[in-house]
Amino acid sequence: MPSPTTRPATSADTADSSFDDLLPDRWREGDNCRSVVATDSSGRVLGHCRGIDNSFHPDSRSLVLEVAEEARGEHSWAEIADALLEAQIEVSRLPLRLKPATHETELLELCARHGGVLVQLMPPWRYVVDEAMRTWAAAHRTTPDGLHATPIDDARREEMLDLYVEHYTAQHARWSPAAAPAELRAENAPDFAPGGDGSFDPDHSVVLLRDGAIAAQALAWPPEPDGGIEISMESRPHEGPTAREDMEACVAAVIDRSADEDVLLIDSHVTETLESAMMRDVPGPPPHPEDTWTAIVGIPVPGGPTPIPLPAAQIPLDAAPPAERLRG
Repeated sequence: MPSPTTRPATSADTADSSFDDLLPDRWREGDNCRSVVATDSSGRVLGHCRGIDNSFHPDSRSLVLEVAEEARGEHSWAEIADALLEAQIEVSRLPLRLKPATHETELLELCARHGGVLVQLMPPWRYVVDEAMRTWAAAHRTTPDGLHATPIDDARREEMLDLYVEHYTAQHARWSPAAAPAELRAENAPDFAPGGDGSFDPDHSVVLLRDGAIAAQALAWPPEPDGGIEISMESRPHEGPTAREDMEACVAAVIDRSADEDVLLIDSHVTETLESAMMRDVPGPPPHPEDTWTAIVGIPVPGGPTPIPLPAAQIPLDAAPPAERLRG
């Protein structure tokens, strides 16, 4: 049986209801969307993969990959995914990025077959507001020097954007350098404008002031399709002497503003030792089958920069399964 073949995705392909996120290839028009499909010998589309240049991280290219379950015929998931990933490797000069979760064994094995490098790990991030979280919030809403997080003031939105860019740059510097601060600021500015479609929720977002300036903030972003609310935390200085207590006070204030059973999505990276330690102490819900450790994997490409591997010493014991699968 012939192997799957690949070609650029067309507008006609997007009409296929088997795929949720299939877009036409726009590479030739100078866009950042390299989109390919895999087909069988009859021309039927078996899967697709899109490479997206990341304006926040210009030294890598993120991938969206989807393989049809019901229409792939005699081809295996691995055959189709290999063909799609090989097509992206062939045209890219930037390392490719995939984010398999622990339960996505096929995706982890795909990364391993193509020399994937583990560059980051993110722990489960779902926190369901309940009595245990409220008890934690009550114990952490005041900093050692007596400060509390307060509602945002629209007059401080520019200052909040500055802190967001400053913190984001610092937290990614060691493993995935971010774009220049001016570019990050321009990219994120719409999310800090009052009433913007992607702007944070001012009723659930908070800041903590020290000596008249923002020392930390917690921003609540628009709900995800499943209703979860992503919360981002920033502090100044990044990993400074009061950073943990300041961010804890901000998270506590967000919990106080949330309803019981609200799902807060608070992510962290294992390379962020301060934030990781902080989030390990926040009471979490019982394990969720699809809220597991997530790996960020760099796929090397010929002539491109080498992905920066996560030091083995920073891999927690409960995150060992995805790391082991990447080693093959």
